[in-house]
Amino acid sequence: MKLENDYAVTLFFSNPSFTQIYFEAIANAFDANANNISIEISTDGNISPEQLEIIIKDDGEGLTDERYARFAEIRRPKDKFHKGMGRLVYLNYFSSVRVVSVYGDKKRTLNFSKSYTGESTVQDAEEGDTQGTTLRFSGFTGERLKTYDDLKPSYLQQRIVEQFLPYMFDRKKNQHEFSISISLETSKSNPKQEFFSDSTTIAVANVPSFEAITYQDDTVDAFSDITIHYWLKSEMGEKTFLTAASVDGRTIPVNILHPTSIPLNHSAIFLFESELFNGNSDTARQRLSLPEGISERDLYKSLRSQISAILNEQIPELAERNQETKGEFESKYPHLTGYFEEETVGLINKDEAIEVAQQRYFKDQKEILECESLDDKTFKKSLKLSSRTLTEYILYRERIIKKLGEISEKDREDVVHNLIAPRGKSFEGDSLVDDIYTNNAWLLDDKFMSFRTILSEARMQNVIEKITVDADASGEISRPDISMIFSADPDGDEMVDVVIVELKRKTDDLKENTYASSQLVQRARKLIDYCPNIQRAWYFGIIDISESLDQYLRDDGWAPLYSKGKVYYAERKLTRNDGSYVPTPLCLMSFDSVVGDAAARNHTFLEILKSDLKRAVEEKSRIQNNAKKTIA
Repeated sequence: MKLENDYAVTLFFSNPSFTQIYFEAIANAFDANANNISIEISTDGNISPEQLEIIIKDDGEGLTDERYARFAEIRRPKDKFHKGMGRLVYLNYFSSVRVVSVYGDKKRTLNFSKSYTGESTVQDAEEGDTQGTTLRFSGFTGERLKTYDDLKPSYLQQRIVEQFLPYMFDRKKNQHEFSISISLETSKSNPKQEFFSDSTTIAVANVPSFEAITYQDDTVDAFSDITIHYWLKSEMGEKTFLTAASVDGRTIPVNILHPTSIPLNHSAIFLFESELFNGNSDTARQRLSLPEGISERDLYKSLRSQISAILNEQIPELAERNQETKGEFESKYPHLTGYFEEETVGLINKDEAIEVAQQRYFKDQKEILECESLDDKTFKKSLKLSSRTLTEYILYRERIIKKLGEISEKDREDVVHNLIAPRGKSFEGDSLVDDIYTNNAWLLDDKFMSFRTILSEARMQNVIEKITVDADASGEISRPDISMIFSADPDGDEMVDVVIVELKRKTDDLKENTYASSQLVQRARKLIDYCPNIQRAWYFGIIDISESLDQYLRDDGWAPLYSKGKVYYAERKLTRNDGSYVPTPLCLMSFDSVVGDAAARNHTFLEILKSDLKRAVEEKSRIQNNAKKTIA
């Protein structure tokens, strides 16, 4: 049956890379026992070339009658190492391939195209004809090249070595010289794309010298060994990285290791060889096709384990850097402890590791949330997840503390208030989980975590007007800078507590600072008269406490509290017009006490949670290890 090329090209090579043209021609040359191959490229220098011609010559045995018969018709390949379809890739990019091949004393000529039906011309070789095959590609049919690299000798050199690494390495071991020369002639250079006339040669010297280990893994296959040829080099400049299976003298990439797993100053090649791979690739030799019964997951896991051992032995700094990364994970993401991969290959990819851990965490959360009822096992799991969720919240608080600590004296007061409770918004919903990330009154005291109602700017303005002290109307400040967070809706029927936070402008004026303490009392009294359902008012004044103010507060009966900064406390009972009274604890705090005390409390929570999570993970690991030992 003759080839129906137009259909076959679409069927077997629907979207091949341009470089496969070179690969197929070189593979055929090597198959014909060629020692010398030349690739000559001439172009007009455009990414959509009107003129592009490629000539590939070799000194192989030529297109003999046997080889020609396989070329002209679709036949069963002569062995499992040949696909019998490779030449079709030529017709994806070129309308015509002129083939001239000298074998023995004969010369065969043919034009390979989509309309080719198997004819060729054979005549006696002339004096001066040398044995080998010449392919002349013309009539570029693609709309454009994907990249200028497809024509650059330096780029092609790297790709060709990578593609035929097993074959070239075998020739190097057997001291069998070969040469592949690549030249480019362009009528128009493109400096921006580093595209200009150039040439290079591939020889034995370009092939790395590999070390190798051979092992057998029953989880993959009970009979076949796997050999890993590896090359590691510490070098600056352009990095070489390849993980691939050796299939029929060529490489097929196996994506089991990310380039970032290798330190920036290292290059690495891992080449996997086994009877499992022989002849097992797709038609285009782009993907490994494993034999039936061989698990790709188990194979990749096995290879990763071996590569990890090689890397840790050959690059000692990996273990040290990975330990630092794990310490960073434990510090920054303690709620994900136990979800990170235990076994890693090479350097830990931070972004990937965090993403995988988060996905595992979310999966467990989803499993618990979708349970209609909790048995003992899922109940225990829900408790552990609750600890992780709480840890995540404590981490959020650390970010708030850090941001607060970064505020400079030049920042406006409302920046601080927005951190404690966003101004201009009203939060009165029933969702504690949502509200708890908005109310940051815990910065002052953790007992305020559950306070829920933050007044909107409009409602706040009404309250401010009612509690304004006469002195506020004069001077630079027309209204006090205040935030309020209630334990419930102050306009409701139930009794409520309220936290009032007032940030006083920094000043060294002792008179103004001492007046602040009495001003807090006046404002608090106005507030409890305005809101009759307030049962307790916590009033915090954040103020610059100088040495002179410190002495004044002590003399005036304010009690100093333990703090990372300066905090003074006074218990007041303010009387309403009806004779009832409202407990009103007052606190004057320095700015650094707010940050320091909150950080100390939060750190204690975090360390307790981290210790508990770490202990749980270690216990789980111990149980699993004991189970493995029992099975063994």
